[in-house]
Amino acid sequence: MCNSKNISVVLKEFEQLLQLKYSGRTPANYLYHVKLFLNYSDNVPLRVNNEDILNYNISIRNKSNSFRNVAINAIKSYFKLYLRKQVKGFSSIRPPKEYKKPKVYDCYILSEKIQNIENKKHKAILALSLCCWLRKSELLNIKISDINGSLMTLKINQSKGCKDRVVIISENTINILREYHKEYKPKEYLFEGLNGGKYSSTSVDKITKKYLYKDMRFHSLRASGATFALSNGTDLKTVSKILGHKHIQTTEYYIPILYKTIKQAI
Repeated sequence: MCNSKNISVVLKEFEQLLQLKYSGRTPANYLYHVKLFLNYSDNVPLRVNNEDILNYNISIRNKSNSFRNVAINAIKSYFKLYLRKQVKGFSSIRPPKEYKKPKVYDCYILSEKIQNIENKKHKAILALSLCCWLRKSELLNIKISDINGSLMTLKINQSKGCKDRVVIISENTINILREYHKEYKPKEYLFEGLNGGKYSSTSVDKITKKYLYKDMRFHSLRASGATFALSNGTDLKTVSKILGHKHIQTTEYYIPILYKTIKQAI
C-alpha cells in the first residue's frame, strides 16, 4: 500500500485544483473517491496507471452504477488535473447511468402551503426555491448581495459547471424575503444558521418535509416549478436556461412525461 503521508499531501494539492475547476459538492465527492482509489492501489500516487484503474473498478463492481460512475469521473479528473495525462479505456468500464427522475407536485398546492408558513425564514427558503427553481447548493450559497430588490433578480454564482446565471424573482417572493430580512437581519449569506455561516443542508430537507410533504425531496421544488412553466406555455429553451442546464437534452430528460405530452399535442 502507498505511504499515507504521500497520499495526504497529494490529496491536499488535488483538492486545491478541484476547488478551482468545480463547484458545489463535486470537489468533496471527487476527493472522496480518489482517496479510496489511491488507498486501494499498490502504486504510489504519482505512478498509478490503467491497470490500477481496472483493478479498482473490479473491486467496486458490487457498488451501485451511480457510485462507480462518480468514481470514474473522479479518477479521470485526478489524471487530467493532477497527473496531467490522459487515460484511455474509461468508456469500456463505465456502467450505464442510473437516473432518478424527480417527483413533480402541483405548484398551486405548494404555493398555498408555503404561503401559510408562519416561520418567516422557513417560508422565505421554500418560496425562493420554488420561485427560482434552485438546486440546494445554490440556495445555501446565496449572499445578500446576490439579491437585487429593485430589479427583482437573483444572481446565482458559480453553480453546477461553474456557471453564473440571473433569474427573476416574483413580487410575492420579494415581499416574503423583505419580511424575513427585517426580522432575521442576516449578515453575509441570505440564509444563515443560528451561529452564523451557511444554513445547513439537513435543515433544508427537514423543513421541506415538515411544511410540504413528508416524503418530498427538496429537488422536487425545482422540478415542479419547471414542469409548471412548461405546462403553461414557456418554451423548453427558456426553461433549460433558467434551470441552468448546459444542454437542452438534459431538460428533456428532466421532465420527460410532460415534454412528451406537449410534443404530441403540437
